[in-house]
Amino acid sequence: MTLAAHHLVAGTTAVLVSLWLLRGRWTHCHPRAALVLWQISSLTLVVSLVGALLSFGLEPYGRGLLPALVDLPWRFRELDVWHLGAVALGLAVGGWVLVNQLLCLRSTARARARHRLLLQLVARQDTGALVVDHPVAVAYCLPGRTPHIVVSAGARQLLTDEELDAVLAHERAHARERHHLVVAPFQALRRLLPGSALLTRVCSTIELLVEMCADDRAVHSRGREPLASALERFRANGNGAGTPAGAMPVADAPVQARIQRLRAPEGQRLPLAWPLACLIAAGALVTSVSLFAVPL
Repeated sequence: MTLAAHHLVAGTTAVLVSLWLLRGRWTHCHPRAALVLWQISSLTLVVSLVGALLSFGLEPYGRGLLPALVDLPWRFRELDVWHLGAVALGLAVGGWVLVNQLLCLRSTARARARHRLLLQLVARQDTGALVVDHPVAVAYCLPGRTPHIVVSAGARQLLTDEELDAVLAHERAHARERHHLVVAPFQALRRLLPGSALLTRVCSTIELLVEMCADDRAVHSRGREPLASALERFRANGNGAGTPAGAMPVADAPVQARIQRLRAPEGQRLPLAWPLACLIAAGALVTSVSLFAVPL
């Protein structure tokens, strides 16, 4: 039970860090720092959950998890129904999460590939982006090996030159920093458990933080007011409705929080507890991962 207890402690630590992030007001001022903690704590929670179940189920073998898993096909009769059930549940949860991630990545990649083919037919290159002749005002980044920044004719008519430059800088930040890779695991988990209000809230938080990171990049080169004004125009014209699946729109919900952040930056300092939280969360992750290879 020692290994299972260690995994439970690591998982509890990840939950506490996540709750601190959900309640923290500083995350909007330092979105990158918050995203680092979100990624570490989320991975720790998944690994520790699977590890706790397997550790409890394989405890009668008196060996490490990996050696015990190797012996499992030949010694499964030595386990009672509770231990065997825990092993089955642990393997099912781990496989469920992994397969779901792969399926979501494949479906998203296919949707993006189809949209790239469509863009080759209907879009034209102009002003550092692909322009689509469509009256609805949209602007988005289509991620991939060769990311594409797409704006509609409606967006070009809606925005001033300064606002359009700010929007393009925002989308280039998405492409440069590969934000779709940050969001993808959380979106896959939301599809895995669509009825979970807490998971939906976490995913919305992650998506908002990613948008704020791109906002910061755009502000650095173009200033705050052009991007804030562009977001207001997008919101008034449907908030980027019509963006294809797998893309990262400039005006995604909730836009109001981003506009307020751009217009009235708080300037709150990074909390002193952040380095400690990173250290604790990283320690919990390393502990959970290393426990899989402990040769007891």
